[in-house]
Amino acid sequence: MEDTMYGYIQESGQLVRDNVNKSLELTKSAVDKYCEKDFNRILIIASGSSYNGAFCSRFFMEKVLKVKVDIVTSFTFEYYENIYDEKTFVFGIGQSGRSVNTNDALDKARKNGLTAVGLTGNTESVMKDHIDTICNWGMGIEKIGFVTKGVATLTAFLNLFAIEAAKRKNIITNDEYNQFKEEMICTSYEMDKMVEVATKWYEDNEEELTDLKRVQIIGYGTCHGAALEGALKIAETTGHAATAYEMEEFLHGPAIETNPDRTVIIIDGKGKPSDRSMQIYEGVHKLTNRVFFITDREIDDKRVLTIKHNVPEYFNSLISCIPFQIISSKDRDKWTNPMDAARKEMNDMLGYKSPKTGKELGI
Repeated sequence: MEDTMYGYIQESGQLVRDNVNKSLELTKSAVDKYCEKDFNRILIIASGSSYNGAFCSRFFMEKVLKVKVDIVTSFTFEYYENIYDEKTFVFGIGQSGRSVNTNDALDKARKNGLTAVGLTGNTESVMKDHIDTICNWGMGIEKIGFVTKGVATLTAFLNLFAIEAAKRKNIITNDEYNQFKEEMICTSYEMDKMVEVATKWYEDNEEELTDLKRVQIIGYGTCHGAALEGALKIAETTGHAATAYEMEEFLHGPAIETNPDRTVIIIDGKGKPSDRSMQIYEGVHKLTNRVFFITDREIDDKRVLTIKHNVPEYFNSLISCIPFQIISSKDRDKWTNPMDAARKEMNDMLGYKSPKTGKELGI
């Protein structure tokens, strides 16, 4: 595939399949650490897309490992998070491995004697100097900063970590272990299908999806993670304001700003709240006609992206991130941010990323 956002999106399904098939080896160092003690909490430290990818896996990890999973931004952990003990297992996540906040947070975790694993796509980055155990989550090489396959493979890695650790600790049966892995393989093929369906959906709605004055994205459960990532991707690649909301929270204030110029995208993540997402899809039309819906329901509206699938709710974010990645990859080809140079100067001044060591692969 080409080194383009769209090319990386097309690779994601195959990468997830490959990682499921080698999950025992891929997750071994992290699982080894997790199985050293009886932990009762997993604390994930991450920023940006790494935060969003972790959110996409959070509820599945809790379901399988039977422990509380919390996600905190790197800055907040470094300065404000102080409730943890020896039964808290820490993941510090950064795709480039060069996030200053994340690496400083890992220093704090290590200083306080916490069991912590660094997850990255670049094990030769400076992250290795801030952690005792560093693990590559199996994303291959991604050279474009508006990450896509890195998010999918991170979500898949955390899911696989949960499955492998639960199996090792005898929390799940062999049948459950095989079922979860088979479901992930099936989901990876639905990811391939979603790329095709979402590309056609984008082309059918290209005029509206490139004229985004203000975007509100609504999700629930693991798909709230997809909404968070969708908002980030659209904002950073198109320059349009985009915000994610948990489905019901959208009604508690944010809907007040919705008007005919607003674009609202709703994710139907299946599960018990699915009917409610349909009600909100219908209701938001009272405020704007620019309503897009990602669902497995057949609805006669070109703005509705319908994909028939059997992906369980807890893996749904793996397919639901893709339409937003498609929007972002296509629109990035059409738009250059006039503030790119100024933003680079700001980033260099603020030093939020460490310089490359020269040994990294990808971003």
